[in-house]
Amino acid sequence: MHWSQAIARDIIAQREERKHVVATGITPSGDIHIGNLREIIIGDAVRKALVDLGVDAQLIYVADTFDPLRRRYPFLPPEYDRHVGKPLSEIPDPEGCHYSYAEHYLSPFLESLTELGIEIEILRADEMYKSGLYADAIKEALLRRGDLARIIQESSGRHLPPDWSPFSPLCDACGRITTTVVTGYNMAKQEVYYECECGNKGTASLRGGGKLAWRVDWAARWRILGVTVEPFGKDHAAPGGSFDSGKRIAHEIYNFEAPYPIPFEHILLKRSEGARTRVTAMSSSRGTNIPIREILEVVPPEILKYLIWRVRPDRHIEFDPSTPLLHLIDEYEREIRGIGRGLAAKIPFRHFLTLVQVARGDFNELIAVIRRSGYELPGGAEGGEEEELNAIREKARYAQNWLQRYAPPDIKFELQLSVPWEGIKKLSGAQRRALRMIAQRIKKGLNATEWHNMMYEVAATVDIDPKDVFRAVYIALLNKPSGPRAGWLLASLDIQFLRTRFETAGGAELDSNY
Repeated sequence: MHWSQAIARDIIAQREERKHVVATGITPSGDIHIGNLREIIIGDAVRKALVDLGVDAQLIYVADTFDPLRRRYPFLPPEYDRHVGKPLSEIPDPEGCHYSYAEHYLSPFLESLTELGIEIEILRADEMYKSGLYADAIKEALLRRGDLARIIQESSGRHLPPDWSPFSPLCDACGRITTTVVTGYNMAKQEVYYECECGNKGTASLRGGGKLAWRVDWAARWRILGVTVEPFGKDHAAPGGSFDSGKRIAHEIYNFEAPYPIPFEHILLKRSEGARTRVTAMSSSRGTNIPIREILEVVPPEILKYLIWRVRPDRHIEFDPSTPLLHLIDEYEREIRGIGRGLAAKIPFRHFLTLVQVARGDFNELIAVIRRSGYELPGGAEGGEEEELNAIREKARYAQNWLQRYAPPDIKFELQLSVPWEGIKKLSGAQRRALRMIAQRIKKGLNATEWHNMMYEVAATVDIDPKDVFRAVYIALLNKPSGPRAGWLLASLDIQFLRTRFETAGGAELDSNY
């Protein structure tokens, strides 16, 4: 049983609701990355499992666009110092391409969700506050400020200052939401009076004139949206964490049962730096992450979803976009299905890496290379079925992007268009004899397995280690002692090119003047 099914069954056993609202969300303070995606994939998997069990369920995403900019992050220009403390929805886009800072980082993420095929309702916190959805919850919070302070202090151990307020007004002079202090309120007019560190004194509406403190906001949101299930990072579930206080606030202040919790471990970014391997937590504000849109340029959506779907929420994931990601793709194509449609799905992604490097970015040549590799295409590059060709283009694009951005040196190669004499000089006489023998045995239509077997036969005939034969082939073709699977590489190349290259490189009379 998949973990999502087990969780769905437990939800049904513990909750009486006939409809479930699964909530997720994040603050768009920077690039929304694959670490952020985990809670959405978890939520989507649980929603689907509930629906499969005959339960009505929807998935919502609340973008915390009304949260303040906490500091000027490393990726922001110096002039953004003046925006620290302002809501993200009220700050200009640092690149000028969207109507706000929040939308700059939220928009590409939402496009990625569409590409991932996730059915989700998107809500923006600033719009929720400005529309008045939070007004009643803010009233209750202000009227029961003392109870809220007690709950937070008892559940978290934090000491709150005497002037603490569950509501932070938005200063109409400096635009900050972090520098104001509530001095009074008028519930009939739905107004709060405040003083700001900038010296301003003003009045703020409960309808968009400020926001609730995080722990209060979370609990209020559960009641406002009817949230019954929510995945969230394990740090919120720690003793004294925001979920502990949120449960009490929801029950004691808002008379609402806290949602079924699904705490999850984080996705850690693993990168090789020379001989060292570095594992770091992903962070939007620190820029230590890989945006979802960037990963979706190197792998199709199903691979990104599989990365998260295959691991139980209570286990962390180490994400390394280099060779380990390639291994994950191998696993997916082996155990689930091939990536792409039609012929593209039949060609392993790892083989595509060889094909696109041989083709050197020329699509017509790629089609020819695919044919030489033994795959049947429905017509030529011009006359074939467009859907098949588009699928090949798409998979080739993924392969090329991965090679360019994340492939380690041992996977990348460049087919040498002329004989790499410097490398050939270092071959032994037996290795050159092996190359000549391969040239003599070349015939049309050899597949990868037949090429592979031939090289072992040649090694036995010449009486050298098969590794030395493979090394000689790689040097003759790539000017490096190793490369992709030799059978795949040889099957993808023109046989006349191979015959000429091996005859020349393995010439019996080699002197020192080539």
